[in-house]
Amino acid sequence: MPEINIKASHKPIKTYYVELEKYAQLGEVNEGTVRAAFQNLLQHYCHQSDFTLLCEKTHYTPEKRRIIPDGEIVDAFGLPYGYWEAKDTQDDLFAEADKKFAAGYPSNNIVVQAPTHALLYQHGRLQLDLDITEPRNLVHVLQGFFSYQAENIAAWHTAVAEFRETVPELGGELAVLIETERQNNPHFQEAFTHFHQQCQASMNPNLSIAAVEEMLIQHLLTERVFATVFKNRDFTRRNIIASEIEKVIDVLTEHALNRDQFLNSLDPFYVAIERTAATITDFSQKQGFLNAVYEQFFQGFSVKVADTHGIVYTPQPIVDFMVKSVEHILQTEFNRSLSDTGVNIIDPFVGTGNFIVRIMQELDPISLERKYTADPPELQCNEVMLLPYYIANLNIEHQFYTATNRYASY
Repeated sequence: MPEINIKASHKPIKTYYVELEKYAQLGEVNEGTVRAAFQNLLQHYCHQSDFTLLCEKTHYTPEKRRIIPDGEIVDAFGLPYGYWEAKDTQDDLFAEADKKFAAGYPSNNIVVQAPTHALLYQHGRLQLDLDITEPRNLVHVLQGFFSYQAENIAAWHTAVAEFRETVPELGGELAVLIETERQNNPHFQEAFTHFHQQCQASMNPNLSIAAVEEMLIQHLLTERVFATVFKNRDFTRRNIIASEIEKVIDVLTEHALNRDQFLNSLDPFYVAIERTAATITDFSQKQGFLNAVYEQFFQGFSVKVADTHGIVYTPQPIVDFMVKSVEHILQTEFNRSLSDTGVNIIDPFVGTGNFIVRIMQELDPISLERKYTADPPELQCNEVMLLPYYIANLNIEHQFYTATNRYASY
């Protein structure tokens, strides 16, 4: 990460104190009002790098408790870099911090701040306890916060750069191998043809052989990633698309390919993903991370495909707004709810499933099960690109499993 230059003489630091003075003159001391000054400060220094400040983004702990940090700083890949909690001047910051940590708030890099005081926790321990009415102390807190670097995140950024160099060559080798086996190996040809027909029946009757070949390549290069992010290899085996792909790949690896040996050069990338994914417990963050991996994959493997199909994802806060808005309109204008029978939800360009998964999170488990298993289902979506279709399928099935504690094919 680029080092962020922060000095007491900087205009944003001076503006912070001016804003607080204006609030004081107006008699405003409430956290919801005065926190804007520190938020503006964070926003400014985030803009100096590739960081983004997300305010009041909802997360769920492994125990499924809902937490909403006042601020979350994420990097260009959507990975969490640090957190911020705002408090009133009258609050006991130590007591408030303890409450947050007991509720499941992360403590790896978080500022707990009131207008006159700030605590910086890193790696679960208190690092700074300073009176920030003194500008040099405020600078010290900000420098400590922005200079934090998680080892796994650094390894991830290094691995991405290496991955972009390696994956096109491996993809090319696999394309030649698959085409050779399809022409010369009757057993592989039979398995491939059967899978091609299944894809045409379930996705697109005009699906080409070349598109299916590319899907096999994409699966071979990324299957370990999905299993790692979801911490459950069974999902990539029970998912109908993945299981059928594996049948074809099993034939390919009978004689023509040693899977582990072939993918050995990507091991640093896989390890970096695994270590990073292990730090993510919130499912929406897992999905965001998987999207980031997917984008990096396409930038390295298939730039033309990425450009042609416009691989762009709607930011999660906007997805949240869309879902809440539709629910509000249904209730106020139609006296209905997303959970009601007969309310069909259709996502025609599902991508990797962000929108449909967010809808599923809004439904209570009983309504979700009814809509998910109805014939025809009341949750429907479509995607023309095969790899995101596969990822969306995994994401949707995983969310159903999370909500109901049972696996059901989508």
